[in-house]
Amino acid sequence: MDNTSNRLRIALIIIVAALCGFGMVMIASSTVIGTAGGKTDGTVTYAFMVKQALAMLVGVGAAVAISWFGTRRLADWRWVAVIFAVAVVSLLGVLAVGRSINGARRWIDLGPINLQPAEIAKFAVVITIAWLLGRAAERVRTFNHGLVLPVIAFGALAILVYATKDLGSVVVMGVVLLSMMLMAGAPWGKLLGLGLALLPAVAYFAVWEVSYRRERFFAFIDPWHADGPAAYHLQQSFVAIGSGGLTGAGLGEGGAKLAFLPERHTDFIYAVICEEFGMAGGLGVATAFFALIIVGLMIAHQSRDLHRRLLATGAVMILGTQAFWNMLVVTGGAPTKGLTLPFISYGGSSVAICIVLVGILDACARANAREAAVKPMISRPLGATTTRRLTPVPLRRPTTEGA
Repeated sequence: MDNTSNRLRIALIIIVAALCGFGMVMIASSTVIGTAGGKTDGTVTYAFMVKQALAMLVGVGAAVAISWFGTRRLADWRWVAVIFAVAVVSLLGVLAVGRSINGARRWIDLGPINLQPAEIAKFAVVITIAWLLGRAAERVRTFNHGLVLPVIAFGALAILVYATKDLGSVVVMGVVLLSMMLMAGAPWGKLLGLGLALLPAVAYFAVWEVSYRRERFFAFIDPWHADGPAAYHLQQSFVAIGSGGLTGAGLGEGGAKLAFLPERHTDFIYAVICEEFGMAGGLGVATAFFALIIVGLMIAHQSRDLHRRLLATGAVMILGTQAFWNMLVVTGGAPTKGLTLPFISYGGSSVAICIVLVGILDACARANAREAAVKPMISRPLGATTTRRLTPVPLRRPTTEGA
């Protein structure tokens, strides 16, 4: 097998395992001591850790299966149709009977776990767009195959996700769509024109349509003088980050998570990391995600097959976009969106799908390695030997000079 692909696989597994392990540590730090009514109630609970560990095991099992069976099944239209249908049905289900938390209907209550269909939709976008663009091949440069069909497939899922009041997931899916289309060679001029034409509508629905999005926007502009939950979240996040300084207060020693910082174990867990491990810890996490993106893009670059290249690009762009958007939100660099930090934030559906996306990357790397190993063998007949081609040299007549 190709050594480069093997090294990329090893690096991928090490980075993800480190992030998952660190995530379990931070969930323990954020949730073991319970809070109630804004104050520490002194209770000790391991429920969040147990649920997160179970979700990770489910994700690992699915990732191993995808890696083992390879990416060819994901190029079969029947599997693509099933995945797309599951995403649509689950989104329709959450709109009909979903559980509402903080005014957003994003979860389906399945007893011990809550299923978040938007995470399935992210996975379905990668699989569906990769199939459409990979199947189009050279026709991807045409308007219909390179632009219309991918946008229709994306739009069907994005509208349903938006209806659950999950704008953050729609943003991530949109970034992934653009990345995959550009990677495939879609007509970028027409894509840019379409984006500019839709920009006013996107701005309206992203910022002005509902009051809490306007509050988030104004909190992003000036968090210290804005009102509402979004401003409070950012203020407490800044306090936590500032308290950490360069090296942090120490694992478990952060105070903001005990009574002040909302969503301390989900959307704002990065603030807890910065408080307890300081700027050094925050930069360390960002570096790990940057390394993950580099490894994923290298896997995509090594893929000679267009479909496989698109799968790897889509998978790594979901992980990278969501990670850095979350960190920007927590540090005040982007408007607040309900996005978790991959592998680290608490959230069963999120961490399971993130690990499944890693399985896609590993499957692509495995296929690259096999392809690199087989290609030299099939380039010449079995049993043939490699001979050096000699350049004919003209014969010279012997002479008696010097005799």
